Amino acid sequence: MNLKDLEYVKAIAHFKHFRKAADACFVSQPTLSGQVKKLEQELGVTLFDRSTKQVTLTAQGERLLTQIKVILEQTQILKELAATSSSPLQGKVRIGIIPTIAPYLLPTLLTSMKEAFADSQFAFVEMQTATILSALDNGELDIAILADVPELKLYHTVKLYKEDFLVAMSAQNSLAKRSKIVLDELQECSLLMLSDGHCFKDQAQQFCFAAGVDVSNEYRGNSLETLLALVAMDDGVTFVPKLACTERAGISYLPIFPTQQRSVVLACRKHYPHLAGIELLANWLIEHPSLHQQLTKALN
Repeated sequence: MNLKDLEYVKAIAHFKHFRKAADACFVSQPTLSGQVKKLEQELGVTLFDRSTKQVTLTAQGERLLTQIKVILEQTQILKELAATSSSPLQGKVRIGIIPTIAPYLLPTLLTSMKEAFADSQFAFVEMQTATILSALDNGELDIAILADVPELKLYHTVKLYKEDFLVAMSAQNSLAKRSKIVLDELQECSLLMLSDGHCFKDQAQQFCFAAGVDVSNEYRGNSLETLLALVAMDDGVTFVPKLACTERAGISYLPIFPTQQRSVVLACRKHYPHLAGIELLANWLIEHPSLHQQLTKALN
């Protein structure tokens, strides 16, 4: 038994096809099939049902695959620990970040972040929360920057900051002259919201429903920028996190009463080998002065 054989089993289980698994593992199909057959003989079990066109795991195979994944993950952790023992964030670091944070946080911090962590090559990928969590699980991402959600209880997280939600509305709206907005005052407004899959949308809907405010079905956007363009045309109002409240012609931002907030965290797998690096990066982000300026800026 060797680690390559376990990789072959994992690949076959994923592709449900011997040739595709062999191509992904860069070996010939006879080599892959032969090694898996030897592994089955050594373990005394049949891992795959080969009687149908689509290869499937047997019940025994399903149970063993869970442990195989653990072994491969722990082996990768061991390799990463050995390779980067002198620097907790050395090399390529893949970071997932949600769309309601990426356009507003990265321009503020990215240049100084690269300077502060010169041994790291950061690669950012913009994804929705569910996709980020799946990518963390699969090892496609190392770290994530996202809003805190219940699913993150299964991950190691470090709180970065809290930010208020504000209401964005056209400066022509009769409510725009208010110093703040009580949520139920929005009942007569057309409330624009992001499409399904955005955790920001789920959070905003929760306090909308509690206040009896209905969400408009006329348009569901995939970005805050699109919603704000509609707001500027006085086609509705929307909620915006504080970092996204940049000056735009024709738009007013009003605080909500009672205050509504979200927590933004840095997250990784609980057994990620470089937890010291996670803490280091999180502390740097927390203490960065430009982030504080953005979160405390006064809005007209």
